[in-house]
Amino acid sequence: MRITCPFCKSQADLKPNPAQALRITLPLYVLKCTGCERTSIRVEPVRRAHTLASA
Repeated sequence: MRITCPFCKSQADLKPNPAQALRITLPLYVLKCTGCERTSIRVEPVRRAHTLASA
């Protein structure tokens, strides 16, 4: 979907984030702006905290 970038008001594409379906990363959508080159996708995957149960 084409939208106006909320940061610089240029044309931008908003599309579903394929990694969200795999629960690897957030957010649900990816913003790709032609003006300021911002994206809303994280570069690194989100890691869940591991907890150890004490015996």
